[in-house]
Amino acid sequence: MQKTNKITMPKFIKILKSQISNIEVKSDKSFKDLTTFKIGGKIKYFIEIKEVNILLKILNLANKYSIRYFILGQGSNLLASDKVCKILILKISLNNIVVRKNKIICGSGVSLFKLNHFAIKNNLTGLEWSYGIPGSVGGAVKMNAGSFGGEIKNVVDCVYYTDGYKIYKKQKSSLEFDYRKSFFTNNNFVILKVIFCLEKSESSIIEKLCFDNYEKRRKMQPYNMPSAGSVFKRPLNAFAPVLIQRSKLKGVACGGAKISSKHCGFIVNESGQATFKQVFKLIAKIKKTVLKKFDIILEEEIIILR
Repeated sequence: MQKTNKITMPKFIKILKSQISNIEVKSDKSFKDLTTFKIGGKIKYFIEIKEVNILLKILNLANKYSIRYFILGQGSNLLASDKVCKILILKISLNNIVVRKNKIICGSGVSLFKLNHFAIKNNLTGLEWSYGIPGSVGGAVKMNAGSFGGEIKNVVDCVYYTDGYKIYKKQKSSLEFDYRKSFFTNNNFVILKVIFCLEKSESSIIEKLCFDNYEKRRKMQPYNMPSAGSVFKRPLNAFAPVLIQRSKLKGVACGGAKISSKHCGFIVNESGQATFKQVFKLIAKIKKTVLKKFDIILEEEIIILR
């Protein structure tokens, strides 16, 4: 479909409502309530996606009229601006999940918590490393999430996704997985469904591994404070938290935002009142200090939406 001239968002919403029956566009949502950082402004145009066909129609029209949109999952690695967001926010709630032999087929909106509990129930092992990560399946695949020696690439069989016009399928071999990146990292394709290939085991063994990893996270990370997880990717031949600590930045704060005293790789919203600007300023301070001291450029792992 060819793109037409760009139109205003209010006009686009009218077109959406005229072409998609019973679509609900909300204006009472806030990133503060939809992200684990508990930071961000109000959202003027918010749609929760529960059906693939509805998503396809919306994306098709958005592409046609050059409407900017943002795909939101669990909001676990997102720092959003405190300003009113006037772009279209599409919250992916494709939450179907089924098992076929040693494979789990699930929607991209399924949380990693739900996926792990489903795997335990069905005696399937391979995901335990991800237990406790507060993200979605789609987000985990997009950034090739990993921890404790495991990565999502090791258990993905194939992925179904869309460009807003058609649905495509990619096998693991062509998903271009690398450290915190994949085929989906730098494009606008939307992940719809992921099939995981796992191995059989005893549910009690799987559950214990999950619990052990959860306890490790609680001890190592500021688990009880709002954050977006690890702020920076691992630089070549170094570790961001170590560089930050050696730069004597541990515990440094900017307003309500603070570099965690428990894990320097995290910035926490300690007071619950931290702002986008405070976190952004702290990120800039970390990058500048580490560059000056070690000549290493830190790259953000979190997504920053301004």
